[in-house]
Amino acid sequence: MKNKWRSQFSISEIESAYFKDNQDKFELVSCPGSGTDCKKTLSSINASFLAFERYWRDKDYTRAIEELKIAYVTTNEITETSCAGCKELLRSTIMESLENIREDLEKMNKGFYQKKRYKTSYELATEVLDEFRKKI
Repeated sequence: MKNKWRSQFSISEIESAYFKDNQDKFELVSCPGSGTDCKKTLSSINASFLAFERYWRDKDYTRAIEELKIAYVTTNEITETSCAGCKELLRSTIMESLENIREDLEKMNKGFYQKKRYKTSYELATEVLDEFRKKI
């Protein structure tokens, strides 16, 4: 009987089906410069983004924010003028993810069941988001 319940509520099975830890967030579909210059940059951005998703899922918000910051800074390595649109798309996606994490932290810091332990992560997310907006 105990094994029946365990198989119905196995979190590891659900997580592996839902979260695709080895799938890249960003893929190069078409590129005017054949993508030779940005493949390495794109792979490091994907690695940072995947790490961000793992940390966010594990509620390690400080590390998740740091990974997004690394991914955002890595976009500076894209210098080709033909890649400016891709660079802005990457940055906007990273900023959107940071806004989402900031909103989650804001909800956890307000209300009757507020958790003060996430206050420093919320402040860090706000600070990094403001820093990104100044660079635009």
